[in-house]
Amino acid sequence: MIRRLFALACSLLLLLTLACSAPAEPKDGGADDSGVSTSQPDSSKPADHIPPEDSQPIEDENQKGTEPPIDGAADEGNDDTGEGRRPIDPEKPMVALTYDDGPHGVYTDQILDILEENRSVATFFEVGRSLYNDADAVRRAEAMGCEIGSHSYRHADLGKLSKEAILSDLDKADANFQDVLGHKPTLLRPPYGSLSRTLHGSTGRSLIAWSIDTEDWLSRDVEKILATVQGVGDLNGQVILMHSTYDTSVEASRILIPWLIEEGYQLVTVTELITQHYGDSLQANGLYNYEYFHFGRPVSLPAAVPETPPVVVPETPPVVAPEQPELPPEDPGTLPPEGSEPPPEDSGPDSTDGSELTPGETTPEEPPPEEDPGEGVPPEEGEGQTPPEAPPEDTGEPGEAPAEGTTSVPDETPDGGEDAPA
Repeated sequence: MIRRLFALACSLLLLLTLACSAPAEPKDGGADDSGVSTSQPDSSKPADHIPPEDSQPIEDENQKGTEPPIDGAADEGNDDTGEGRRPIDPEKPMVALTYDDGPHGVYTDQILDILEENRSVATFFEVGRSLYNDADAVRRAEAMGCEIGSHSYRHADLGKLSKEAILSDLDKADANFQDVLGHKPTLLRPPYGSLSRTLHGSTGRSLIAWSIDTEDWLSRDVEKILATVQGVGDLNGQVILMHSTYDTSVEASRILIPWLIEEGYQLVTVTELITQHYGDSLQANGLYNYEYFHFGRPVSLPAAVPETPPVVVPETPPVVAPEQPELPPEDPGTLPPEGSEPPPEDSGPDSTDGSELTPGETTPEEPPPEEDPGEGVPPEEGEGQTPPEAPPEDTGEPGEAPAEGTTSVPDETPDGGEDAPA
């Protein structure tokens, strides 16, 4: 009995303890029958975690090669081409770095790394058939805000080609650019800087030359490359030519790019240099060459070909040839008009054009006919005819006149030789 009372007392004590320790019901709600809280989160706190300002974002491998925003510029017109990411001060000196002959499977990405580290850009003139050496590097360059131009399809000397060959080469290059980038370039740098009147006026693109040639392809010496640029003096508005196919050009860029920034220059693309520094617009078939970048002279445009004036139909009636005067009726006794057909041979004895033979004459081609001794009387002397010469001795040769008062029969042998056999 005592044990039962003791156990009951313990049970009551345990129930009181549990009742006192139960939590109070929350004001904004509690838990439903499933045990899930129905309380709403505090709207004053952001849903996503924002790292402290001094923390560094974790680099995403899928976004490698994109340029970080500078001074909040990404909020102003940022797009996939990178335009608007770099604020450009038109009053600050500008330089355009350009790289030809790429892309290279290794060096192009290394140059892009240097540009990205220095938050700068350049213009790459790529060879069409080489785009697939590193198509990702070309896309990365454009995403960083760099500019991509054409350097022909096969690095051909366009200045020596016909118009048809030039356009065929550039069309093949455009097909690859379209495949890699989704658009065709509007800038063209002719290989070797070779130009011609045909090239200048037939491509419909802006032709871009340079004003400082580092000759990095020739020396392949870092010190010489740097000395060429640093020895110029004022670089404002200049276009520097380099190549993305040599390791020495990469190493020179590693020194040159930070040096330019320290000297106070903005590194911009060619288009930005023309529009922001020179205040011009890119013109189709415009040539931006040494004179333009070095001396600030106007863009060179192709010589204007004089247009053939349109044929204007005169209002006056067309010129009609004057009518020929009517000829009088043909008179058989008159000469035919000049230029007309000669009269037929049997036109009659009244014809006086000399085309008919007089009676008794024979054509030169025919042998003279035999004379009839009974016809005709020899002309008398003194009637305007020359008397015949004295006959020579009879030699028997044909063609000689017979002696006076005699009658001879002409030899019928055509060649005057011996008589033909019977």
